[in-house]
Amino acid sequence: MSTSTRRPLRPQPERRGTLVSAVQGAIPTTARGVVSLILSIGGILGLFLGAIVLLFFPELRNTGYTVAAVGGILLLVGVMLSFNAIRQSVTARRGRYSTNTIVMIVAFILLATLVYVVASRNAVRWDTTATRQFSLASQTIGILGSLQEPIKATAFFVPGDSVQQPYQVPVENLLDEFRHRSGGRLSFEFVDPDVNPTLARRYGISQYPAVVFESLDSGRIYRLQVPLFQERDFASAILIVTGVERKQVYFLTGHAERPIDSTDPTNRLSMGLAANGLAADNYAVDTLAFAEIPLVPTDTAAIIMGGPRLELTETDATILHDYLKQGGRLMVLTEPNPPQSLKDFLAKWGVKANDGTIVDLGSSLAAQPQTPLIKKEQLFSNTRDTEEIAAPLDQVYFPGSASLETILPAEEMPVTIQLQPLARTTILSCLTLDPSVSTCPGAVPNVLFPAVVVRALAPINERPVQNAPRDARLVVIGDTDFASNFHLFSLSNYDLFLNSVNWLTEDISLAAVRPKPFVFRQLVVTAREMQLIRGMSWFVLPVTMAVLAGIAWWRRR
Repeated sequence: MSTSTRRPLRPQPERRGTLVSAVQGAIPTTARGVVSLILSIGGILGLFLGAIVLLFFPELRNTGYTVAAVGGILLLVGVMLSFNAIRQSVTARRGRYSTNTIVMIVAFILLATLVYVVASRNAVRWDTTATRQFSLASQTIGILGSLQEPIKATAFFVPGDSVQQPYQVPVENLLDEFRHRSGGRLSFEFVDPDVNPTLARRYGISQYPAVVFESLDSGRIYRLQVPLFQERDFASAILIVTGVERKQVYFLTGHAERPIDSTDPTNRLSMGLAANGLAADNYAVDTLAFAEIPLVPTDTAAIIMGGPRLELTETDATILHDYLKQGGRLMVLTEPNPPQSLKDFLAKWGVKANDGTIVDLGSSLAAQPQTPLIKKEQLFSNTRDTEEIAAPLDQVYFPGSASLETILPAEEMPVTIQLQPLARTTILSCLTLDPSVSTCPGAVPNVLFPAVVVRALAPINERPVQNAPRDARLVVIGDTDFASNFHLFSLSNYDLFLNSVNWLTEDISLAAVRPKPFVFRQLVVTAREMQLIRGMSWFVLPVTMAVLAGIAWWRRR
């Protein structure tokens, strides 16, 4: 009799379903794939929509987080419903390829994110434009780097306004570069004055667009209005609000000179916009009448005589002579056939103003020979003095100009006077005494000089004044119209006027802060070359991509 020993049965552990199996059990097998697909698509859309809200609508941050969270839950449930199919797809051969591709894409995104983070915290800028369009002048960089107090710029622009829109993007780019170069000491914001009229009234802004610079420590403010939106204007505004001392420039009156009371851009007589330009260059501007003030004020940095039409009195001429002998600075804007007393005054300082109006048949504006167009190659920049004025210029024009030259032949000029031409006409030029004549009948064409600069220690036939603090400087231009409101902002007329004053006052730093021209580079090709480019873009490139795609498919099939 045999006996067998039975092993006692071990208690079986109680099976518990996983979360995945529980989710899968809640959905019928036949509908599981469709539900999984719908939930997955909804989850992806939820994550995408949540990211969009977080990135572009920060005020809806909580809503964005909620939508992203719901999307994540839907996507997770969809994955759970098709977990087995996804696992088999991942572990299969094609799945491994897909997984590898996904891993590479994620790795690339992470690498790009790291590069972006490092680059954003260690920003380096390169200006690749041909004219250094987005680079600031070294003088501006020096001003921004030496800021000792925080500056805020508030730009008032009405969004969607067709007149203001062309200025908004350049202003924003310029202010952004100023902020970057200032190390954060300059900040800016754009304000819609229609939405926030209280702030506009606080700054006294009633015309738009406008940019207000404010020192947050001292509270000084300075307002700029279109078209004074260049780098030079912003740099001057910063100097003003930081309290840099302003030099005094006077416009002489009393001899029927041009007024400065109007800033109407259509006014052909007023020089009000020129005066505003000097104020934007950090100059204090005022008028001066010798009848009221029989002496030149001691704070005078320069005097501007804008087109006098009446004779200078002997007293006025003496005051100006004494002022120059002590190292004074004078700009004389004259017209053809000026008063004889003005011609006599200039003659003592080596300048002869010829009678007649320049007619230039070789280069003129709008086919008007009595309006010489002075191109860049006709501007003198071969000496330090002329370079400081003319080098940054492009083209200028003079609507009716007198011709200037030395009062004596070069070999007879005293060593105390140095006269240098600033601009010249073409060789097809002459002088006419009849304002209605625009040709040169019977005249011998020659090169003429509508603008000169003078350095002098004393007038002709006089000895220098002992202990004079410096030499005298004069800028003489045979036209006044170029600096009037109507012509000032055409071509480089504005820069010629301001650069001349900068040279007189020895304030060259702002003269070098020039607006950069936009360069249009056109690709010029022949008809055959155009056909080749069209064929390459229409056929060769698409066919090449299709062939490469076919080769890749054939190797992987």
